[in-house]
Amino acid sequence: MGILSKSVSFCRYIVQGELPGDFLSWVDARLQKYLFMDIDDTAQEKSVGWVALGNLLETDFQQGVAHQGEYLTFSLRIDTRKVPAALFRKHYLLAEAAQLRQKNRVMGRALKAALKETVMQELLRRQMPQPQLYDVVWRPTPGRLWLFSTSPKVREVFETLFRETFELDLYLLFPYTLAQSQLTSESAFDALELLSPSLGTPIQSGGQDD
Repeated sequence: MGILSKSVSFCRYIVQGELPGDFLSWVDARLQKYLFMDIDDTAQEKSVGWVALGNLLETDFQQGVAHQGEYLTFSLRIDTRKVPAALFRKHYLLAEAAQLRQKNRVMGRALKAALKETVMQELLRRQMPQPQLYDVVWRPTPGRLWLFSTSPKVREVFETLFRETFELDLYLLFPYTLAQSQLTSESAFDALELLSPSLGTPIQSGGQDD
């Protein structure tokens, strides 16, 4: 679900690092460098990159399309193509049978491995990649970012690409890191370190008789 959906789920991050003076132009250039590259006409299994918010076809960031007031908005696009195991097994057995008829001898391990790779590449070319979009909203000041997905796999892809793109530190925001971000003194940090998780105290039912 994206930011424009009726219901959304998201993760919050803290972004830390020194921002350049020409920040907006720099952001456009970095997004452009790591934009999404189409793999429809290839046999690649996966492609990852940035596109305009909610528009999987828009990959031109030169006109400031990511600028929304004090926010930056764009989307992570992940295209993947997969070959179902049963489909691969079928076509591999067909190819293996054809090889046996042609050569009239048992195939060795190396030949089987090469044949598997050939069959997989051929099947990948026939599979259309499935695109997925995950929206991103970034408020550079005070360094807050929202990724509209809670999937650990999507988070891993996003975090890797974001760090590579902007060369900034990115930290998932949960209660502990949120508390850290609000503290200003060393003694407060030390006190936070001493805290231990608690499930809370159950509320006892009952009360005084009327």
